[in-house]
Order: sequence, then C-alpha cells, then structure tokens
Amino acid sequence: MPALATGSGNDSGLYELLSTLPSQLQPHVHSLDDSTFLHVMFGERSLHSLFKIHEKLQQYEDCSLPPS
Repeated sequence: MPALATGSGNDSGLYELLSTLPSQLQPHVHSLDDSTFLHVMFGERSLHSLFKIHEKLQQYEDCSLPPS
C-alpha cells in the first residue's frame, strides 16, 4: 500500500487520509447510522495501527531473500 506510506516515522498522513474517507464515501451512504459507523471506524487508531503493521510486513516481504 504505497499510497498510505508517509515516508517518515510519523503516521499523521495516514491518519488524515483515513479520516477523510467518510466524507469521500458520503454520496454512497444512505443512512445516518451508516455515516456514523464510517466516521467511528475510520477514526479508530487501532485501524491505523493495522495499516502500519501491514506496511511493515509488506516491506519485510519485499526485502526478504528468496529461499535457496
């Protein structure tokens, strides 16, 4: 997920990206409950942590030497 990588040790770029997703999805949301759910879900720091873990695993996989 290179688009989510910030290039620095700071995850504020990731946090900003995820926090804007609910507004981008708004045209597809038809109820207040769904809108609230999206805002809560994408605002969770645990979700951001999962993305960071995914990025680190992807970097490890890309740098790993193939078995001989």
